[in-house]
Amino acid sequence: MILLHTSKTTKQVGEKVYDILTVYLENGLRVVMHKIPAVKTMACGVWVKQGSKHEDDETNGLSHLLEHLMININNYDNKRFKNLIDETSYEGVVYNAGTTKETTSYYFTGLTRTLGKCIETLSSIVMDNKTFSKELFENEKKVVTQETVSFYSSFNQIKERTSQALWGNTGIGRIIVGNIENIKKAKLEDIEKIIDETYTPENTTLVVIGGIDYEETLEMIEESFSPWSDKSTRKYKEIVDSDPGIYFNSVNNGKSSALSIGFRLPSYNHEDRLSIEVLSTILGNPTMESRLCQEIRQKRGLAYNLGAFTNFYEDRGTLGFMAVCAHESVEEIVKIMTNEFLRIKEKGFDDIEVDRAKRILETRTLLDIDNIVAHLKFLGKCSSYGKSFSLEQEVRNIKHVSKENVYRVATEIFNENNIGLAAIGKFDIDALVPLLKMN
Repeated sequence: MILLHTSKTTKQVGEKVYDILTVYLENGLRVVMHKIPAVKTMACGVWVKQGSKHEDDETNGLSHLLEHLMININNYDNKRFKNLIDETSYEGVVYNAGTTKETTSYYFTGLTRTLGKCIETLSSIVMDNKTFSKELFENEKKVVTQETVSFYSSFNQIKERTSQALWGNTGIGRIIVGNIENIKKAKLEDIEKIIDETYTPENTTLVVIGGIDYEETLEMIEESFSPWSDKSTRKYKEIVDSDPGIYFNSVNNGKSSALSIGFRLPSYNHEDRLSIEVLSTILGNPTMESRLCQEIRQKRGLAYNLGAFTNFYEDRGTLGFMAVCAHESVEEIVKIMTNEFLRIKEKGFDDIEVDRAKRILETRTLLDIDNIVAHLKFLGKCSSYGKSFSLEQEVRNIKHVSKENVYRVATEIFNENNIGLAAIGKFDIDALVPLLKMN
């Protein structure tokens, strides 16, 4: 086997030892493998560093369209891919794909004995799917257009609008589903250009986890992926707006409004990431015990749908606190949220709040360890950033988060230079701006 570099990371949690093996093939492909003892299933996928953040005003939405085309079994220009999909599906393998702001991924889950066929199918996706019939292209454009219209017609967009308010309509501020008009007028050569410039070995990470044998898996990977031609990837430099702002869409129909107060965060690899997750959970975890749920829902009955969310990216992140409510409740909810941020800066937290939040995060992480798809996605994201973290190590790190560190990150994050607002509905946006005070 031809390898450029091999490294092995060992993590110990309790009595168990977990290995993560990292390998680079000669063509530049990064391979990450994680053996999970005593399981009979596996999951594998490829992560290509091509998402909405790599697009511009004219191409926003095309990464997502390309994902649909790449995984479509009716691509008769690649009969090998369709045959492989048929064979894996017959064996009970489940496959899927997804586009984010930073990556496009294709992944398979099944019994360990199907691993070789799944790896071969993944190689066919990234190596062989380079052209598409005109009929398939136009049909998929219609499907993606309908999905995009549905997204923009719902309050599901509020989280992405929060990143847009914080970081501008560029980089991670760009919406993943993109611009509807871009999708409608897209040409095959636009898609082929993205494939040619970004679907390269050096821009891709292959992740395999489950009941695997490292040596056998490496042989399968080398056989399927070594023919992938080594070539340069397009250069990308992310542009960021200098200051956070406000996104507002005045919608007169409907009985509800949606709002999200957001804050800029550091990157996924930052040492404070888990402390920020604890902070987010204390304030906005969608349980009756979180502060915002207590103040907004339990005491006042102002909103049913509310919570907090974090999105960490390679170079930066987003923290948001959102609510869907009646139009007339928007101002009061914004006041309550900002008051809670100020109260935390002034008085901090108690031990019970911090311990409860840590246990919630620990439980979520342990559930993800047992969910092989969630486990694969976690490793895929870490690996695409050049890191080989493990969910097992996440559990240990969560336990080490201190109350003092959570308070420190709160005082750093909750400031006026760091705040943005996304809002959709029928209310006076000018009345909200004076409420966004962090002092």
